[in-house]
Amino acid sequence: LQEIRIPNDEVGWSYNKLFVKPMADLPTHIRIQDPYLQARHQLSNLVALCEGFAHSRSVSHLRVITKVAPAGDQKTQQQKCMRDLGDSLQQRGIEFVINYSETLHDREVRFKNDNNVVWVAIMGRGLDMFKKTPSWFSLGATDYTFRKCHEVTVTLTRG
Repeated sequence: LQEIRIPNDEVGWSYNKLFVKPMADLPTHIRIQDPYLQARHQLSNLVALCEGFAHSRSVSHLRVITKVAPAGDQKTQQQKCMRDLGDSLQQRGIEFVINYSETLHDREVRFKNDNNVVWVAIMGRGLDMFKKTPSWFSLGATDYTFRKCHEVTVTLTRG
């Protein structure tokens, strides 16, 4: 059990840094569960996390569970993101599955390898732990270590 407390406005964090221990066990299956993958910055967080997983040669399956975005622009944007992300992951040999749940509340990322070693990252804020950048052209737009964080606790457990 490891608890990581990140104070408000702290910088220097990224998904890669946060998930170094689970990724060291070479997971093949990853499940991302976050009900709030709807707004542009939330979808960008998802893509950034998946980019880190795509660098790993071990990951072959990635599942996302979230809520359907409200009708309108956010729903269209969410559908396009999931389609485009799935296509790009599949081009790298990673099977992508998206499931929707209207009752989803908990936020976590599960990592499982071929030896059934499982890590669970319980994230109070889900993927939305990073604050928006002032502009899409500011430092932090692509390198998350420059972004300020919201106050959050991430608990890593190994099962």
